[in-house]
Amino acid sequence: MELIKKYFWPVIVVFLVISVSLNIKNQLMTLIDARKKNEELNQKIERVKKDKQELIKKIEYATDSAFIEQERHDKLALGKENDVWLGLSIEKEIDLRVEMNENKEISNYQRWLNLFTR
Repeated sequence: MELIKKYFWPVIVVFLVISVSLNIKNQLMTLIDARKKNEELNQKIERVKKDKQELIKKIEYATDSAFIEQERHDKLALGKENDVWLGLSIEKEIDLRVEMNENKEISNYQRWLNLFTR
């Protein structure tokens, strides 16, 4: 009985120490990963905040009366009384490439191959 007590308790203590140390190691690794993820998310938040500020500036510019007037003038061709319009014609594109009529003779073997492979 004393032999069991003498060896049983130290084995249990060693087992508990190993178990606790592995658990602590796993918790530390989890904390390190969580910190890295936190840093990445904070950087992403900063980028999103910058994008938000840029979008707010663009919205302010897009709602500005000068921008609206310019877009109305450009896109809808609506102008003011003193605007002068220029009539520009678009020239037809000329194709300068030479037309070539090629008659390529296909062998019977090639026809047979094309028939069964395509």
